[in-house]
Amino acid sequence: MKISKMLSVWLLMTLVISYSCEKDKDEAPQLPPMSSFSIDVEEFSETKKSTPTYTNFFAAALAVNYWNTVLAAYMIVPVASYAEALKHEAILVEENTWRWSYNVTVRDTIYTAELFAFVRDDSVDVEMHVSKTGGFQDFIWFDGSFDEDRTGGKWTIYNSPGSPEPWLSVLWDHDWEKETFGIKYTLVLEGHNYEGSYIEYGISEDPVYNAYYILYDAKEDKEYEINLNTETHEGRVYYNSAWHCWAADHSDVECPQS
Repeated sequence: MKISKMLSVWLLMTLVISYSCEKDKDEAPQLPPMSSFSIDVEEFSETKKSTPTYTNFFAAALAVNYWNTVLAAYMIVPVASYAEALKHEAILVEENTWRWSYNVTVRDTIYTAELFAFVRDDSVDVEMHVSKTGGFQDFIWFDGSFDEDRTGGKWTIYNSPGSPEPWLSVLWDHDWEKETFGIKYTLVLEGHNYEGSYIEYGISEDPVYNAYYILYDAKEDKEYEINLNTETHEGRVYYNSAWHCWAADHSDVECPQS
């Protein structure tokens, strides 16, 4: 009798676990957060002349300027398409394959976006297909993969519909408990003047400067590190073997002794 009861309990548990697994397969995967895809450079978008009182902030803004231009001009459609996906529900199109489908308007132009997710054993692969009204159709603008817990992954962003070679490689990580993350864009377009250049951005637990940027200019072979307090807007930039600091109003200040 005891053995019979034990077998019955074991069978019941097996059925429950099996049912739960099957149920999970019927649920769309959660997408990574926006911080896995987009770098915040808004802090340095303000144009401010290099004057004797604003040289430090200007040096940081100048270092970010190339990426500021790239993100504003070339990433606007991919970023808008991914941001819109986070607002919609996916539908199951076939076993382990999900699709988000919607329109997104960028600069008065309507694009149709279809984001596909292919669920693997412990990871998810994704592809973003974009079509332009009256223009290109079904261009895979980016693809990537991430782990099922959404703690890390990668994206590849392609150049353009007329020139679809890999353009940017993106690596990211996210700590949901600590609410910290990091993302790194590397320009991988072969033959480009800035091939190998990168910008890395993240939010940390540092109590003084909770945001950081690390930039490498492959053309000039120069690296910059920028630290920022996202609440006070105070910051500092490291170049020429020294830190250079600015206050909340972006004016130059002496860096505190560390």
